[in-house]
Amino acid sequence: MKVRVVFILYILFSLQVAAQRWNIIPAPQQITYNQGFYDVTERDNDLDSAIKFIELGTYDTILGIEGYILEVDTNQIKVSANTKIGLMYAITTIRQVMTTDSTTGQLIIPCAKVVDYPKYAYRGMHLDVSRHFFSKEVIKRYIDELARLKFNYFHWHLTDDQGWRIEIERYPLLTSVGAWRTEKDGTKHGGFYTQDEIRDIVTYAANLNISVVPELDLPGHASAAIAAYPKLSCHGRKIEVPNKWGIMQDVFCPTDSTIIFLKNVLDEMVELFPGPIFHLGGDEVPKNQWKESSLVSDRIKSNGLKNYEQVQHYFMHELTAHLKAKGKAVIGWGEVVRGGLSDSLIVMSWRGKFAGIKAAKIGHPVIMASRFSCYFDYPQSWKEKKSAWWMTRTTLRKVYRYTPTAKTLTKEQNKQVMGGEGTLWTEYVATEAQLFHQLKPRVSALSEAFWGTNTNYKHFKQRLFKK
Repeated sequence: MKVRVVFILYILFSLQVAAQRWNIIPAPQQITYNQGFYDVTERDNDLDSAIKFIELGTYDTILGIEGYILEVDTNQIKVSANTKIGLMYAITTIRQVMTTDSTTGQLIIPCAKVVDYPKYAYRGMHLDVSRHFFSKEVIKRYIDELARLKFNYFHWHLTDDQGWRIEIERYPLLTSVGAWRTEKDGTKHGGFYTQDEIRDIVTYAANLNISVVPELDLPGHASAAIAAYPKLSCHGRKIEVPNKWGIMQDVFCPTDSTIIFLKNVLDEMVELFPGPIFHLGGDEVPKNQWKESSLVSDRIKSNGLKNYEQVQHYFMHELTAHLKAKGKAVIGWGEVVRGGLSDSLIVMSWRGKFAGIKAAKIGHPVIMASRFSCYFDYPQSWKEKKSAWWMTRTTLRKVYRYTPTAKTLTKEQNKQVMGGEGTLWTEYVATEAQLFHQLKPRVSALSEAFWGTNTNYKHFKQRLFKK
């Protein structure tokens, strides 16, 4: 018995040493730690040419598209993978474990074998640039952080009540009017990304294996667009771009002319964003203006709709079908489950997992983004004050322990869960410094949760804060 206890303690100690020596976030699925080092400096710091890449002839279903086998010995670095994406992630891992020898000052990589692959296909991080605008350079820095942690989707929230941030050549007022608001102190806040800037950022992200998911939020959160083009609303009145937070009453009117307008906008966006997924919002849509509108009453009668939730479903179905015809999958926030789900609509569940569970049970793909664990605008400790009453505190521990799958779903139903997403709304995040304070270090914990290796929080903290 005593021998067995000693052996177990030895194994645990060895695993802890290996984790500390490799210090990889997100942690890989398997590590076999070996003696010795590969000396990078001795080989003229030419890491890329030192890597021998072997593209597997027979597709390894366990590794999938993004997995890899990394083998480091004293003479070479070998990477085996199904695709070049696996190679890219292996290099990301190598750069994390490469260190400086304290005696010689040379760059070295500890010898080991790593077998690694993500549990979840969708590992996303969101950024709201509508409430506060951030420059192209900041967006690239944000993407760099995601790439370092093997995220593969950047959800870019480009339109909302307080600002329209994407140039649409056919409708220039969207940016000349909708991109700017007058703050309560009289100053102007705003900005937008030109189409050339969008292309540059999308290419930059693609080179890091990150697909950009643009969001055109509709039919609610539409005040900035309506300020530019009042006829997009049911009342047609001129309004200002709001300078306060909350749910605004001005929403897109479900008329043919509004739908055509938005399809034209999407046509320009499709040319800018070649990725497979678009986001069409669908959250927090007040129906008061619809209830007062004869135009909506006519729509209900002509289409045989039963209620205003079905009006929203009709509206979103028209635009979802337009994107689907162009080869795009479409995400909607959790509220889209209320009026009926369009074919193949992906549900992003943010009010907990409830909408995601409902969608998965009827066979729809799901991305979990629970506000209780994945909202990074919330304070990250009890020492920080809440910026708004409705916030909770999203601690590092809570983020790390998050799992996108749900216990109330069967094994088959959980296969509908594509993965998860962290969100960073910016009502109360106005500066670059505050943005990255809200992001880090929680984004590291989320990366491990989405990679599917979040098991031991204590060991994670040791790796995260290791000097």
